[in-house]
Amino acid sequence: MSLRDRWFSSVGGNTDSEWGFAVFLDVLDGMDYDPDSSLYNETGFGHSVLRKAMLATIERINRLIADIPDKARKEREEGLDCRSLLNFAVTDGHSVVCTRYVSSMTDEAASLYWSSGTSWQEDESMKGRYRMERRDKGADIVLVASEPLTFERGEAPPRLDFLLGTVKDSD
Repeated sequence: MSLRDRWFSSVGGNTDSEWGFAVFLDVLDGMDYDPDSSLYNETGFGHSVLRKAMLATIERINRLIADIPDKARKEREEGLDCRSLLNFAVTDGHSVVCTRYVSSMTDEAASLYWSSGTSWQEDESMKGRYRMERRDKGADIVLVASEPLTFERGEAPPRLDFLLGTVKDSD
């Protein structure tokens, strides 16, 4: 497996996030959706395309791990942890896709929480603590985080494996 030169050379550092995003862009490009094209400025790629590209990115990372040479595989069996714990969030400016994933049949994926409402406000009774306000049934804001967003008693934040959303412009 390799990356197209344009995505390989776009990586400025050596973090797993940068390389994971380069793989994601390469997958989009391979699906004939050019991430640099202005064709998608008005409409974005859409959540279906982003979701398919994200799933293909995770599959590609799994293939990379499966291709680890036998010597490294033996070291892995002797205690090296080669699980992939992948939290991704991508947007095209119109749709958002977030996911949590672990490449293990027995371990649980890293946490991913979300909260939605009409505004994210500091709790007046507790300085430095915030809470989601819900003035109506609509959701102007969706926040996604790897840890619970609030610690309000009786309000367990929902956990998720995949989140699809639409970006709403503030006109």
